[in-house]
Amino acid sequence: MKLSIPFIILNIFITCQKDSKATFDECEIYQLNKPAVIWKMPKVLNEISGIELLKNQKIVTHNDEDGNLFLYNLDSKNIEKTIPFAKDGDYEDIAVKGNTAYILRSNGSIFEIQNYLNAPNTIKHKTFLKHKDNTEGLFYDNIKNRLLIACKENSEGKNKRFVYEFLLNKNTLNPIPVLTISQKKIKKLYNIKSKFSPSGIAIHPISKNIYILSSVGKMLAEFSSKGNLLKIYSLNYSHFTQPEGIRFNKNGDLYISNEAKKNNANILKFKFIS
Repeated sequence: MKLSIPFIILNIFITCQKDSKATFDECEIYQLNKPAVIWKMPKVLNEISGIELLKNQKIVTHNDEDGNLFLYNLDSKNIEKTIPFAKDGDYEDIAVKGNTAYILRSNGSIFEIQNYLNAPNTIKHKTFLKHKDNTEGLFYDNIKNRLLIACKENSEGKNKRFVYEFLLNKNTLNPIPVLTISQKKIKKLYNIKSKFSPSGIAIHPISKNIYILSSVGKMLAEFSSKGNLLKIYSLNYSHFTQPEGIRFNKNGDLYISNEAKKNNANILKFKFIS
């Protein structure tokens, strides 16, 4: 059977369109398409960014541009306390060590809030990072007593994204990245058009692998503890409006916070499938 030239061209176009689709990994330990619990946030938390899990079904969180912390009860679904810590600004993530909370600003500054629940005292730490690095992810690593900082952008303009460590025993930022994200490698392996732009970071309590969110493109990447890329999962589901914060509980359950779009901001819980 002879094929017409228009038919051949159409077939090539369709084939190219199929090949251009991203090829994400299948997540075997979480049902990312089906959250076990969805908490809708009040309007004051429409721009919820980072979250930190506390005891007794409580979390502490903050708004992207608000200099307040919010103590939220997941059982009663109410804000129990509002804690001012600084002037309004572009605050991106939170981490907690004991009675001290740490807030990351997009310019790389870290706000240390001592005794944050009762009598907060704020100390500001400047780093060598800049606005152009757009620091968005923060996590307290209790094993190495450090804060991990994930950068959404790169002030040097290279096709890479970095994760740095802030050493709490010295209150200094290590200039050598502990993890490097290669945009070229991700694009080549997964055929992804969107740039992977970190918006949240956490370490899994069981595997010790590092998980990094990208609100851009709605992705979740898994790295080994040594910083090697293992897998990338799609978060392209309606309940992920704008994934910004990520945490795990001790059992391995996954929590992700989303800023509001057309619907309310939310916090999603996904059961760990061991």
